[in-house]
Amino acid sequence: MKNSYKALLMGIILFGLAACKTEPEVRQECVLHVQVALPDSCTLTYATITFEDRNMGNQYRIAGGQSVGDTCMAFYTALPAGFYSCVFNGIVRVSDDYSYPIRAYEQSLTLAEEQTLQMQAYPVHESNDFVLAEIFFAGTQTPEGKNYIGDKYFVLVNNSDSLLYADGIVLVESKFKNTKKFTVTPDIMSSAMAADAIYRVPGDGKQFPVLPGRAFLIADNAMDHREVNSQSFDMSDADVEWYDVSTNANVTDVDNPDVPNMNKIYCYTLTIWVPNNQGNTTFAIGRMPADLTDEQYLQDYRYDYDYINVTQAGTFEMSGSAYRFPNAWIIDAVNMCPHSDFQWTSVHESLDAGFAFVGETGSDKTRFGKCVRRKVGDDGKLIDTNNSSEDFLMAQNADPHFWRK
Repeated sequence: MKNSYKALLMGIILFGLAACKTEPEVRQECVLHVQVALPDSCTLTYATITFEDRNMGNQYRIAGGQSVGDTCMAFYTALPAGFYSCVFNGIVRVSDDYSYPIRAYEQSLTLAEEQTLQMQAYPVHESNDFVLAEIFFAGTQTPEGKNYIGDKYFVLVNNSDSLLYADGIVLVESKFKNTKKFTVTPDIMSSAMAADAIYRVPGDGKQFPVLPGRAFLIADNAMDHREVNSQSFDMSDADVEWYDVSTNANVTDVDNPDVPNMNKIYCYTLTIWVPNNQGNTTFAIGRMPADLTDEQYLQDYRYDYDYINVTQAGTFEMSGSAYRFPNAWIIDAVNMCPHSDFQWTSVHESLDAGFAFVGETGSDKTRFGKCVRRKVGDDGKLIDTNNSSEDFLMAQNADPHFWRK
């Protein structure tokens, strides 16, 4: 929400919490305060709050609520004590002809005693650009049960009503994992994503036209993988592939001379980039300023940080480095995380308030051959509410040509 928005919505939510005891259930009252920034002269016409119990898998949805003045609403419910995520959805009416949705998200809420919760809501805009329609990071397995790499891919879809060009689209993987929450200094999340792999689609600006509703396939290796692994795919017709010049002669990449290579801006590895196959990082697509060279970017956008690493062996002060990829450059971002291992989202909630998954845990063997695939709305457009928990179908059978059919 822009700084010029002045009015605040204060929602007071009262909870009685069930104590975790074998004796008769005892509930405590928990008071939560929800703050939502709104533009002037707007009215909140609809509001719901949904809680998901991360441990038990139960969901609790509270609709309606009681209005308190023009900019406040109150909800009353009782929830068992536990570890929750919380999503606030509302509709703001600007005029009789125009309304827009808003959303706030709390990643980790422990309900054990009376407390205060504050959430910041952001407008949910309709997508009018490319979106990440399908992400396949787990790879496949051979008939013998061996892990196979090289057949990972990303599918972009033009979710607008106009012709778009994929030239210059940047694919980014996050530095931080969504399975491990850190206290990081400086914290740049509100302004930028910490990036560890950055590849850009080549082109002169009109080399890769993509019609409305059509797909653009980015492959690791653009080859017919079925010739090596019968349980993989033919991606020899990919639009582009990423190719790495490895410094290790024993770990080399495969280059299809008939498929354009992405421009490698930066990657943490000196061998070949293999997107995390446990699915615990965030992937994003974006555009960099046209007048910014790769060299200037690497010079000006380095991100050095300190963090506290808490382990069973103790607590350690550590440091790291990555590159800042400003949120203003990001078109779409998707947090990935095994379902039961979620700790936080490594990008700001205005980019993605939830997460998608293909496995229950990072070692879940059922994840191989599975992807996350974006849902399609009643209007034929891909659903993009900036909440991957709601926008994606989880653990789908991977098919790099699904969106081309």
